[in-house]
Amino acid sequence: MPFRIFVPIILSFLVFSSPALAFDGLVQSFGTGGTIAWGTGELIMVRPVEGAVADESDAALSPLAVRKAVVQARKGLLDMVLSVRIDGHQTVGAFLSGDSDLAAQVRGLVQNSLYRGPGLFDAAGTVLVSEKLRSQLAELILPNTIQFQSSIPPRLSTATEQGVADTPDNAPEEVGSGTRGYTGVVIDARGVKLTPALAPVVYDQDGVGAYGYFLVSRNNVVDKGMVAYAVDDNPKVLAERVGDRPLMVRALGAYGSWRTDVIIAASDARLVRAVVKAGPIAEGCRVVILVDRPEKEPDSGDAAQAAKGAGNA
Repeated sequence: MPFRIFVPIILSFLVFSSPALAFDGLVQSFGTGGTIAWGTGELIMVRPVEGAVADESDAALSPLAVRKAVVQARKGLLDMVLSVRIDGHQTVGAFLSGDSDLAAQVRGLVQNSLYRGPGLFDAAGTVLVSEKLRSQLAELILPNTIQFQSSIPPRLSTATEQGVADTPDNAPEEVGSGTRGYTGVVIDARGVKLTPALAPVVYDQDGVGAYGYFLVSRNNVVDKGMVAYAVDDNPKVLAERVGDRPLMVRALGAYGSWRTDVIIAASDARLVRAVVKAGPIAEGCRVVILVDRPEKEPDSGDAAQAAKGAGNA
């Protein structure tokens, strides 16, 4: 068997026999060639190289054309970053518009994002650039005004004084209620048309926060993301984020003009508060929100597939 054929076969075996795959969660398309994986935080942008021909060798592509495609891909990647919603009030772009120094740092980070040219795991004649809504990028785009780990739950303007007084957050938990056994929280928000965001808040029916930035540290959110969004309710898939015994609750609706925040029943909110306080859930941000599948799923040959190749290459 020729060596050039043998090597791809071996590499393919190593890639597809991996015992565990990253939890991609909801994979949201952005324009042409862009995807956001809300499980891993992976941002991918793929662009074709001008002048590429399907039956030509990638080695024959002009270096100038490849460089131009990379520049275009990084511009698309920056547009995607700026469009991400931080919460129910602002996008990343709106936040950075008030801080030119911070905006320049984000542009510099994206301009030096990971690049992969045409090769074994790419569609013919394309380049791929990637970044993550984690670590350095998350540190830049999460506003310092967010009061992480304050233990003070936010209240919606619609919350009444009586509703606040009656919330489970102010009532003692029953001893031995069994909440310590849960390994995470899964909120089923399918059907409520929720919009993914970096810092959503889960509210109870009285408008008092049950989970969100006020219960988790900034460092943990930067490393893991406050929540992960997913479309698959398979327990084996979700276990990577929430463990094998998550608390399952149902969303009653979404709040805000962008529908980024979640409303759950008061009884469910009581359990969520108790579970988060009792275990390592807040430390690991072990919360998944189930959302509806995108109307148009990414095709097997587009950026979503390329993202998996990038992770395994």
